[in-house]
Amino acid sequence: MRVLMVTPSYYPIKGGAETIIHDLSAKLNEIGISTHILTFNMDRKWNPRWQGKIERDDKITVYKIPALNWLPMEHSNRITLGINLIPGRFKKIVKNYDLMHFHGGDLTFPLFSCMIRKPKLFHFHGLSWEFCRRNPMSKLILKNIAHLYICLTNHMKKGIIKLGMPEEKIRILPNGVDAEFFYPAGKKEENLVLFVGRICPEKGVHILLESLAYVKTPIKLIIIGPPEWNLTYFNFLMKLIKRENNRGKHKVLYLGAKDKEEIVEWYRKASIFVLPSYREGFGVVILEALACETPVIATNVDGIPEILHDNTCGILVPPGTPQGLARAIQFLLDNKDIRVKLGRQGRTIIQKRFSLNIVVSRVCKIYSEVLSKFDDKP
Repeated sequence: MRVLMVTPSYYPIKGGAETIIHDLSAKLNEIGISTHILTFNMDRKWNPRWQGKIERDDKITVYKIPALNWLPMEHSNRITLGINLIPGRFKKIVKNYDLMHFHGGDLTFPLFSCMIRKPKLFHFHGLSWEFCRRNPMSKLILKNIAHLYICLTNHMKKGIIKLGMPEEKIRILPNGVDAEFFYPAGKKEENLVLFVGRICPEKGVHILLESLAYVKTPIKLIIIGPPEWNLTYFNFLMKLIKRENNRGKHKVLYLGAKDKEEIVEWYRKASIFVLPSYREGFGVVILEALACETPVIATNVDGIPEILHDNTCGILVPPGTPQGLARAIQFLLDNKDIRVKLGRQGRTIIQKRFSLNIVVSRVCKIYSEVLSKFDDKP
């Protein structure tokens, strides 16, 4: 079997979806399923180049095709209907593969692949239900671009069904993490709080910074993530960080984007991991932290409660509440025994439910199913 992972963005653009696509592709190649990646040639989101190239990433072939912006303005799904670019030719690449596995919420590749007769999967990593509900054309495209659809959580499945997607075409597949790479090691550093993620408003990093005014115990906050998603927001955060450091109580360090070899060391050292998102399809960074026995504080939005169910490995707080977030941080700072217990339970949950090996095994079953459905068609 030859599989083509199709994604609007890939490295050097960094995010949870890009990480999942890489890890799935690497593991599938490892078990003998030839898997390559097709993406747009972009150095940052929606900044394409009109030239193509082929790269190798961790033994994975990555086809980066040229593309053009069809509207010379800031991207808005309300205007683009989720079709953000005009792609260059890519059909010659596709013909060498048995199955197309689309990723993400962008509809460009799926739409321009509509005439290609191949088994197709569409893998949701996040979706604006309200946008699709209000835009019949986008909803129509979405409902007709794949033979099966993969969503990350039960919450996401319910949203897709509300859009009119037949339940029998939907499969639930949570994200997974390489528990052989992300594992606990060394000693936790007291009062070290960590955030890892894109620097954009949806991640709520400003709420985390505002919460520090209510945290009594002096902490060191480490922020890791790429800034290029929203430069206006990034500059705003830099001002908040400077203001907090000038107060002299807490120390805040922004380290920029880091490779996973560096990030895992921070997961291992951190006492607490915080993800204060306003919306979050699943949150692979939560899995990475738990795999390193680091307890998590996160918002009770979208699919996050399905990871931190019953508070067995972390604490859920409402989004956009600095004081509520501060109370959760202070509670874990004051109770080391609970931190240790939550961290250990988190590692156990990862090994039982969210390890990459388990997820890849389920992916293979879905591949077999979609190939069988495609073969049955006249």
